[in-house]
Amino acid sequence: MARGSVKARPLKDGTVRYRVKWEDRGPDGARRHHSATRPTKKAADALLAQKLAEVDRGDFVARSKESVGAFLDRWLVAASPGWRGATELAYRSIVRKRIAPRLGEVPLARLDAAAIQGLYAELLAAGYAAKSVQLTHTVLHGALARAVTWRLIPRNPADGALLPRRERPVPVAWTAEEATRFLAATVDDDEHPLWRVMLDTGMRIGEGLALGWGDVDLANGVVTVHRTLTRTRGGEWVVGDSAKTASGRRSVPIGGATVAALRRHRARQAERRLLAGGAWHDRGIVFDRGDGRPHDPTTVGSRFARAVSAAGVARLTPHGLRHTTATLLLGASVHPKIVQERLGHKSIRETMDLYSHVLPTMQGEAATAMEELLGGGARPRRGHGG
Repeated sequence: MARGSVKARPLKDGTVRYRVKWEDRGPDGARRHHSATRPTKKAADALLAQKLAEVDRGDFVARSKESVGAFLDRWLVAASPGWRGATELAYRSIVRKRIAPRLGEVPLARLDAAAIQGLYAELLAAGYAAKSVQLTHTVLHGALARAVTWRLIPRNPADGALLPRRERPVPVAWTAEEATRFLAATVDDDEHPLWRVMLDTGMRIGEGLALGWGDVDLANGVVTVHRTLTRTRGGEWVVGDSAKTASGRRSVPIGGATVAALRRHRARQAERRLLAGGAWHDRGIVFDRGDGRPHDPTTVGSRFARAVSAAGVARLTPHGLRHTTATLLLGASVHPKIVQERLGHKSIRETMDLYSHVLPTMQGEAATAMEELLGGGARPRRGHGG
């Protein structure tokens, strides 16, 4: 059983305070002594009973003198070995740029829900999107959950935080005419085969840049998506061992024009490989950066932006090519299940929720189709009914 005591402490002004003392054992088994004061004997006895019960149950938490910033640094070191390199880089950036500047000096033991809610309000006022604030909450809540596990704080102060509602934006996509114009304008560019593959298949940029020649069956016109580009802890881009999600593993048929573009690209790549000689890095990647190694998506994004501007089409990010694929297919009345599988979405509901803006057009086409199937119907006879 835990031990403790309550002793009266007369003060110079004649009042009496009551000092509460109790002890527990730390993780190493050593005794730790704790104390607090209360203005009345009744309050002191209640505090002692509470603390002794917590010690006996094993859920007593010693008040931490550590700051939020120091704890987060320690948490990153302890938790990061289980993360992917890209996850670690992202989490460290969120802690460094969003959380530490605002909460880093706050004592961990005094961090409360109001301070955390204030952090989220400051981020929104600074121009951060709702999605960014939600991700910040994910990181902070996860770190504080570990603090509870480490018995540094009794409960997670981020529980129940009010998060900004994230409105899902309507995906920006090209029309068929714009997509055709862009492909025609970039036909001589080194990245043209990548743009065509992405438009044809609906791949994410990371999936396209991770594509290997072993994933491409030109004879049968099929590409297999099962990996994505990822970042190491050192910041280097490498081909990962798996797709972004389990549903992201898929085989996608491609059109004849895309097959032809890939054949030409493979021939040009073979020439570059011969010229590079020993400087070539044989990774088997379809879309390399010039020496066989993976592209940096940021560099590819910049080249895409310049190509879009030169083509005179609506501004779009590389991910917009994926939205264009889905929008054009659904607009052409391709079954949503086929579109879902082509894009690698987890469910057909995800596909339809994301591209619900296409539904009115599809509904109109459905009504026209039924009219054609059923004809105009029999005309009502005159003289009967109202």
